[in-house]
Amino acid sequence: MGLRTTGRELSDTEWAALVGREVSLGVYGVVTTGIVCRPGCPARTPLRGNVRWFAGVDAALALGFRRCLRCGAGKPLGTLG
Repeated sequence: MGLRTTGRELSDTEWAALVGREVSLGVYGVVTTGIVCRPGCPARTPLRGNVRWFAGVDAALALGFRRCLRCGAGKPLGTLG
C-alpha cells in the first residue's frame, strides 16, 4: 500500500486549519515526502492533494511516515530534534 492511498483527504475545515497554522487535534501526512506534521508546523504548506489526515501520529508512523524535524509531530513540546 503506497502512502498516497493511506489516511483520508482533508475536509475544508481541516485544510483551513492547516493553512492558517491553527493547532488542532490530529496530524497530517504529506505523501510526496513521507513526513507527518502537526497542524501549526512552520514548514512550507504542502499541496492539498498531497495531504492525508490521521487521528494520531502512531497511525501515520505505522504506515511508513516519519516525524517532521521542524514540528516533531507526536513528541512533547520542548523535545524537538
